[in-house]
Amino acid sequence: MAIPMPIQQDIRRLDRQGVSRTRIAKRLGVDRATVAKYADMEDLSPAAPKDRRRGTKMDRFAAIVDAWLEADLRMPAKQRHTARRVFDRLVDEHGFD
Repeated sequence: MAIPMPIQQDIRRLDRQGVSRTRIAKRLGVDRATVAKYADMEDLSPAAPKDRRRGTKMDRFAAIVDAWLEADLRMPAKQRHTARRVFDRLVDEHGFD
């Protein structure tokens, strides 16, 4: 959980004034590790969010599966691919593991 900006600024101000980090923590009601974290920070602006999306094993096969399912739309319901059949075809025809 992020500490409000005024408290972050108080931590930095008190640290610059030479107040001990333990005393800062007690005075502001935060943990000593939090005081150390914000006192040592050069830049208080929040870090830019990171793109955490990694590719999946299925990404390589998405176009193939999409083509199969598109073709299935023209087939009678009983002849369409089940999830199991899609998996089996990927393993047999494309080496999916």
